[in-house]
Amino acid sequence: MNIYDSNLIASLIEKDGNIKAETIENADIIIVNTCAVREHAVNRVLSRIDSLKVLKKRKPYIRIGVTGCVPQQLKEKLLEEKPFIDFVLGPDNLRKITSCIKDKNGTFVKLFDTSLYSDLSPARGELPETFVSAMRGCNNFCSYCIVPYVRGKERSRHIEDILNEVGKLGKLGYKRVTFLGQNINNYKDRGKGLPYLLSEAAKVEGIERISFLTSHPAYFPLKVINVMKDEPKIEKFLHLPLQSGSSRILKAMNRGYTQEKYKGIIDKIRTKIEDIALSTDIIVGFPYETEKDFMETLNLVKMIDFDFAYMFKYSPRKYSLANNFIDTVNEETKRDRLNELIRVQSEVIKKKSEANKGKIFDVLITGENEKNYLASNGITLYNKRVIVKERICTGEIVKVRIEEVKGWTPIGTPVKEPGKNVALGLVPNRQKRRM
Repeated sequence: MNIYDSNLIASLIEKDGNIKAETIENADIIIVNTCAVREHAVNRVLSRIDSLKVLKKRKPYIRIGVTGCVPQQLKEKLLEEKPFIDFVLGPDNLRKITSCIKDKNGTFVKLFDTSLYSDLSPARGELPETFVSAMRGCNNFCSYCIVPYVRGKERSRHIEDILNEVGKLGKLGYKRVTFLGQNINNYKDRGKGLPYLLSEAAKVEGIERISFLTSHPAYFPLKVINVMKDEPKIEKFLHLPLQSGSSRILKAMNRGYTQEKYKGIIDKIRTKIEDIALSTDIIVGFPYETEKDFMETLNLVKMIDFDFAYMFKYSPRKYSLANNFIDTVNEETKRDRLNELIRVQSEVIKKKSEANKGKIFDVLITGENEKNYLASNGITLYNKRVIVKERICTGEIVKVRIEEVKGWTPIGTPVKEPGKNVALGLVPNRQKRRM
């Protein structure tokens, strides 16, 4: 979502007549778009902002702004402690960016019910994949999370606005779109939900792959799985955050489901799509988490066999309910539990990666491999990044047989299909480029 919002900002600034600077030293305007979901992210942002102080001292005329969730959370304090910042904007105030880069100083962090930016076409970056926002905000109020406080309540874009954006992307040459929402299960426009949106998006000419993030187990509509199964363009991949394997901790997190309900959802999904790829989010060291609670998480991870997991130590967030809980788990224990979880999940990923040897996948080529210009990067229908040992045009979909795995990355060669030619990419003159 931050990438998408950064592109929104870029589209507004460029529309106002500005151009992108090649380096930060050459820029007249510097904008730091931020995330506040974890303490570590906020600390990195503050450090990054501080690094701009010297540049501002050397070039007092430059405009420095901070946008996104950090100013929404810290508000005026950010400007008071870092006076070299000219303006701050929350996620619902991005339209003010054009006036702020000229001469408007101050704090603009009011949350609105209507800020969907549906009239903008923010796609930026290299073909062939990009993001499309289906909705903004969140109503869940998980006890550890500040997203509802910094991004406001849920609101969905009209389906025709989304499809219009997707249609433009298809004409521009984009092949893969990922729909975004803090809880995309709750997408609804005049009685039509996520299954309908996915089905309609699959009809858009030029778009070959469709994915969506992020699903909430408490509200997951199983009708989505039927659409994923029947529609070949929709990726057989689902991100379904677990957060904890302990029902007791899940209740304290205000997640709205139990360990048993989560397992039941996974079973129903795999009944429909046996080989579906699953990823998840997990927090360790949440207040009151005991060793028994942690072992329940560990055992569930082993049982489900996630294809990937984003794993974090708990950190208290200002404004969240859990910020008032007693942090009963010390930092050493949090670190040890996180390391053990990473070890277990890494073994699962390695096992699943090795199991792909000899299999053939339809791979969307996403670009030249940065380490070997005779190879290409690609992504499977199961959201797995692969290296293809041949230079193929970006945007092509080719069948690839996996021959080896390095680390967790599958490496394969194209399968020559009778009667089908693979579009080979131009190999750049590397000697000339070095000159």
